[in-house]
Amino acid sequence: MPEVVDGEPARAPAEVTIRSMTSGDVAPSSTVFYAALDGLTERRHQAPWPRNEASMLRLFERLLASHPAGGAVATIGSRVVGFGIAVERERSWFLGFLFVEPALQAAGVGRRLLERILPAKGAQAWLADGGVLATCAEAIQLVSTGLYASLAMRPRDPIYPMVGMPRAEALGRLPQSVEGVTFERIEASEGPQWLAETLAPLDVAAVGHRRPIDHRDDSTEGRRGVLFRDRGDGHALGYGYVQPVGRIGPAYVTDPALLEGVVADLIGRVQPPGAWQFFVPGASASMTALLRAGLRLDDPPIVHCSSGPSMAVESYLLRSFALP
Repeated sequence: MPEVVDGEPARAPAEVTIRSMTSGDVAPSSTVFYAALDGLTERRHQAPWPRNEASMLRLFERLLASHPAGGAVATIGSRVVGFGIAVERERSWFLGFLFVEPALQAAGVGRRLLERILPAKGAQAWLADGGVLATCAEAIQLVSTGLYASLAMRPRDPIYPMVGMPRAEALGRLPQSVEGVTFERIEASEGPQWLAETLAPLDVAAVGHRRPIDHRDDSTEGRRGVLFRDRGDGHALGYGYVQPVGRIGPAYVTDPALLEGVVADLIGRVQPPGAWQFFVPGASASMTALLRAGLRLDDPPIVHCSSGPSMAVESYLLRSFALP
């Protein structure tokens, strides 16, 4: 998610303090998040963003718990006026949130927050050791994008939110040689460790690192995982998650040609109460098929910014912009 820095330059009061984020800062950070978004949409004469504060609070808590050193807040006295949350996964660092109250935007508070939550040895040392820095930023947020680019996170790939009710018959199916097996079934027959070891190389190919913490949290949140494998030799070909509320992702396949069939399989497993939602790279092998099936582009693209290749964009569907 991008830092909101639109508006006239502001002067940061000397009293602004940057400190580590705690669980007690989660709720006030949500207030900053929605205030910044409301200010942005008001300046652009757009309708306010829909609010799902309970879900946002859970996401903040999840990210902070998985990497406590990645959270920081800006305060004036006891009041939180800005916050940033990033996560580290092995040699990958990802900025999930960076938001500042409208009155303090363009005053350098965002940069101070960002500097606080960068890898402990600093951006240059992280990059020199082979690490990757990445984030997702709104294409129209030129100041934010410039800030990230100054730290080597240059714009790379557009990511499109897509929504709608896809027609299953318009999507290609998986080959008969490929089967989808739920994580629950695999854990019952092969054990959790076998599943973790199977997912690890898929994640490295998809996003450059293993992520057992994220798989655990996805399952806890009610996402249903499915492993796709060869019926003959059992070789893993990819995986995907589907939520009962109608979200797909993350999903990855070793062969981009399989992605359309994986989507068809996943949407056939639940009946959501409303529309489906996907986060689809512009280079995705599934983009044309999803449009053909009736999904529509919902908002302008978000730009994936990175210091180096860090996502298999042809073969991958994101979980969210805050934690791909």
